[in-house]
Amino acid sequence: MADTPTLTLVVPTYNEADRLADGLARLARAVADGSVDPTSTELLVVDDGSTDGTVSIARELIAAYPHARLLPLPRNRGKGAAVRAGLLDARGDAVAFCDADMAIDPAHLPALCAALDRAPVAVGSRAVRGRVEYGSRLRTDAGRVFNLAVRALGRVGLDDTQCGFKGFRRGAAVLLALLQTTDGYAFDVEVLWLAGALGLAVEAVPVTWLDVPGSSVQVVPDSIRMLLDVAAARRRPRWVGVVELEGPVPSSAPPATVVVRGAGRALLVGGVGALGAMRAVAPRGAQVRVAGLDELLALAPVEVEPGVTPPATPR
Repeated sequence: MADTPTLTLVVPTYNEADRLADGLARLARAVADGSVDPTSTELLVVDDGSTDGTVSIARELIAAYPHARLLPLPRNRGKGAAVRAGLLDARGDAVAFCDADMAIDPAHLPALCAALDRAPVAVGSRAVRGRVEYGSRLRTDAGRVFNLAVRALGRVGLDDTQCGFKGFRRGAAVLLALLQTTDGYAFDVEVLWLAGALGLAVEAVPVTWLDVPGSSVQVVPDSIRMLLDVAAARRRPRWVGVVELEGPVPSSAPPATVVVRGAGRALLVGGVGALGAMRAVAPRGAQVRVAGLDELLALAPVEVEPGVTPPATPR
């Protein structure tokens, strides 16, 4: 069994006590049929401040997996915040996230990972004839209107932005998580907009899905809220810590940092809170400072690689 997994599967949860067991049963079936290798897959459940016993249930259910961790967040902030925490904490070379109900069959994970051999970002697509069929006229039409609005506001050219099944090379996962600011459901759109603006290729992977009962999403009010979040995200400032690199990457680069290359430059990029740790390992004479998104966009198209290899999964 490998000490460091090749894939991390992030599962955000919030008050999923009644649905988590069924979702993880779908994952178990994918393990049984050989689609998911538990010896090389880290299962990372990120709980977003649940109040219904989800944490204790998750801890019990994931115990059967050799690489499994539970990351409980102190308070409820939203799915976007939970996924962001998971992307920054993942140890796999590739990182994917899926919903707790596993409505997208986990058997699609090999196809998602294969797409990551060709592009740094891969997204599941439920779109049929250019739209997602939700099983009811209201939900299907609302979804189509939302997608058209998202494509206009977020400048995202995909038919299915909200599929809860997306994957990243770890470098891209960390960079996008450092820049992503939306805590709610619209975080997917912000991530895809950022990927496009940075010149990171995105590949769509066709997936099948089940309409699992019990979702907390309310079609009309949540769609309106998401559109407002998408519009706000475009205007929101983003700041990261950067170290100008002229030589090799420091061997002791802090966790959750990445090397971003483009336009003949190389930057070690991390969160603003990690600036002190980055300064401590910066090469002599290197410039260490805070930078905004515009500086990174000026490097596009960028290439991204992890700044450091994460430690082995604790047992």
